[in-house]
Amino acid sequence: MGTSVTQYPYGITSPSYVEFGHKLEFSSSNFPYKVELSRLNLYRGSVSTTNSKVRVRRICALPDIDDIFSDLIATPLLDVVENPIHLKNLTIKELKLLASEIRSELSSIMSKTQNDFKASLAVVELTVAIHHVFHAPVDKILWDVGEQTYAHKILTGRRSLMHTLRQKDGLSGYTSRSESEYDPFGAGHGCNSISAGIGMAIARDIKGKRERIVTVIGNGTTMAGQVYEAMGNAGYLDSNMIVILNDSRHSLHPKIEEGSKTSITALSSTLSKLQSSKSFRRLREVAKGVTKRIGMHELAAKVDEYARGMMGPLGSTLFEELGLYYIGPVDGHNIGELVCVLQEVSSLDSMGPVLIHVITEENQCTEYKQPSEAMENQQEGSFDSNELLYSMHARTYSDCFVEALIMEAEKDKDIVIVHAGMEMDPSFQLFRERFPDRFFDLGMAEQHAVTFSAGLSCGGLKPFCIIPSAFMQRAYDQVVHDVDRQRIPVRFVITSAGLVGSDGPTMCGAFDITFMSCLPNMIVMAPSDEDELVDMVATAVHTDDHPICFRYPRGAIVGTDHYTRSGIPIEIGKGKILIEGKDVALLGYGEMVQNCLRARALLSKLGIEVTVADARFCKPLDMKLLRQLCENHAFLVTVEEGSIGGFGSHVSQFIALDGQLDGRTKWRPIVLPDKYIEHALPKEQLALAGLTGHHIAATVLRLLGRTREALLLMC
Repeated sequence: MGTSVTQYPYGITSPSYVEFGHKLEFSSSNFPYKVELSRLNLYRGSVSTTNSKVRVRRICALPDIDDIFSDLIATPLLDVVENPIHLKNLTIKELKLLASEIRSELSSIMSKTQNDFKASLAVVELTVAIHHVFHAPVDKILWDVGEQTYAHKILTGRRSLMHTLRQKDGLSGYTSRSESEYDPFGAGHGCNSISAGIGMAIARDIKGKRERIVTVIGNGTTMAGQVYEAMGNAGYLDSNMIVILNDSRHSLHPKIEEGSKTSITALSSTLSKLQSSKSFRRLREVAKGVTKRIGMHELAAKVDEYARGMMGPLGSTLFEELGLYYIGPVDGHNIGELVCVLQEVSSLDSMGPVLIHVITEENQCTEYKQPSEAMENQQEGSFDSNELLYSMHARTYSDCFVEALIMEAEKDKDIVIVHAGMEMDPSFQLFRERFPDRFFDLGMAEQHAVTFSAGLSCGGLKPFCIIPSAFMQRAYDQVVHDVDRQRIPVRFVITSAGLVGSDGPTMCGAFDITFMSCLPNMIVMAPSDEDELVDMVATAVHTDDHPICFRYPRGAIVGTDHYTRSGIPIEIGKGKILIEGKDVALLGYGEMVQNCLRARALLSKLGIEVTVADARFCKPLDMKLLRQLCENHAFLVTVEEGSIGGFGSHVSQFIALDGQLDGRTKWRPIVLPDKYIEHALPKEQLALAGLTGHHIAATVLRLLGRTREALLLMC
């Protein structure tokens, strides 16, 4: 196939939109690998594929480029960068211009969407430098945090699809192996990149390959224990890999942020270049060999470590103790310095694990207010000014929870909050301001948060341990051994439960009902609306003999009343019937009760009388209520926004053993499907999961043998 070549003024030879079917061999010193690119697709916006074993999901929606970028400032250099290969011949001056154009584009996209690009704006220069020096996808570049990867996505063939970020059938908000060959490992909850990178490095060594492994971690992930486990293992295995610490100067503790921060001076920059230089490290390796022969290796290693620790910032010796060679700090917005250090580090074949400390600032050329939880999780597909205005004022479940807990905390001085997870919901700031000494934000330290809460409880306090559902998975061992087995009354508040819209399967809270309800001593409940949430807060406050948990979803609450009343404790294991019918019983758990009510409204128009019951508790179950529903109805349908093995499984276990299924009663569960649901609007996700009111009503119609009406209902 022929090619047409266009010359650009930036030292780039860019092929027009063509496909190559032959080998491209790079033999220059800047690209020491022989790479075969079969069917290298250079169509703007498409995801190129190679013969890699990674399965790549193609994103086919190619919009009109003029519509998307019509009002952006000119980006002549970025326009000719189709993939990282086109960065190789750029000068430092041109790389700076490219970074400026990427930042302008990200800022423009951010101003039109509800996505927060601040973290990616902070690492634009770092991303450009990484792709200039290393040779992805041959070299593996791993990221800990998805929000830092948007510049990476732009440079790796996904630029024209950035407007589809976090939308149905659009780009993921995280790195994804199924999306691009430039994403060798999925990033989501953080703290996994070093562990995965070590595995890739050892696999490379065993197979005799030469690719570089680069992992980028952030401040938030350094709170997680897995990072230090991985660093310690990397130091022990001594395999070549590069860890880049993106230090955006964030801290969980305001007092620390107000204090001194790591500074970048001319001296520190010079020392970073010296530490990373080939000659310095070769001299160091020679010195190591000499001291080994004369039996003073350990002493010399300590002298070397502490001498360089004196040159580096406070805490740099921690990485040395873990076995990583520390370089830094480096100015994360100085492309010249970044390229210099990265080139030096990448040039030596035998170096072991290296940590490069890069200082960045998130406040880069943009003023942006992060969208509220309600705005981010709108239920409608359309988006207009009236809807936006409503969303900005809509109250969320978190708002309601915090207000209820503050009311309880005013009366009970033993109530404290322990918060863990990636980011704190703005609603919790109200409690922190009211009770600063009773609020503990631990960041990505979920395991510690659970055991810390257990200790607080043993000390006579009433801890509310708040962790998003997806992050609770990381602390499950502590939930089992440090809380449930010892029957310690920790109150778990599981946020972001169920489907989470634009965050897709990465942050989806699908499994907490299942893994919490199988614990022998755990009380498990879920509110159907804000009133029940308030009552469950009061219930948790007054439960002192068992661990207890309740979950609530993201997004706006059901009601519109902004007044939060005092909570009334609910009798443990007590559900309730909301509306009585005679044909079919719908038993909802949590917010799915609202969709059961919607299904009832649809079915009533077809002459079907439906009972709707609110279970409230998954464990212990309301056995009296279950017997009543089975005895009075021929059909029982349970509905939950959780995985297989949760509420419906507990119901089926009971009614089977109780003999309720031996007679005329037929039972059907409606749960999340046994697959991961990709990012989309919450309403779209519910439809994909089969959990809307229409889906529930259609299930009932099929049970009644009215299949044609079920099909018509779904049209």
